Amino acid sequence: MTSTRRPRRQPRLVAGAALVPASVVALLACWTLSGPAPSGSTLPAVPALPTDASVSRVPRTGDVFLRVPAGRAVVSLDDTPAARAFAAMLPLRVSMGDPMGQAKSGRLPAPIDVSGAARVFDPREGELYYWAPSHTVAIFHDDLGQSVPPPGLVRLGVVDSGLSSIDEAGNSFLVRIEPAAGTPTTMGS
Repeated sequence: MTSTRRPRRQPRLVAGAALVPASVVALLACWTLSGPAPSGSTLPAVPALPTDASVSRVPRTGDVFLRVPAGRAVVSLDDTPAARAFAAMLPLRVSMGDPMGQAKSGRLPAPIDVSGAARVFDPREGELYYWAPSHTVAIFHDDLGQSVPPPGLVRLGVVDSGLSSIDEAGNSFLVRIEPAAGTPTTMGS
């Protein structure tokens, strides 16, 4: 699959925050998991899907929808064992956060086997990654501007549309991740 590369933007700094590799580790490791909604869950309902003119293409089997308070995004998953393992976990509800204004991230309910997976040390804006030490997924919506420490990230896919909805979702929110094609999901509307 080919993806269009977005031009890199200068990183936005949060007042008093220094961008150092250790902060990246903290960013990816500090969120909690909502996970699949248990029956009788009191998790807040995910808002109805708004019309989003930026989501215009027909979803493919390897696509997932991310429903966030500000709208939705479509992510094309890579054809890799790690991305397939992530897709097998769906549907999910994950609490996500963004304290540094660069990546929305949250913990998965279980680890993904990433043995033999290529590692990324310079994440790109608009891509979905997995940080194995804390079972965390992250979508970078702004250029990090420097490398992440070992063991590095594992790329799971790329945001095809709706990155602005992810960027505008705030610093703490619930995301619903579900397959775009295939069996309908029942996560309790």
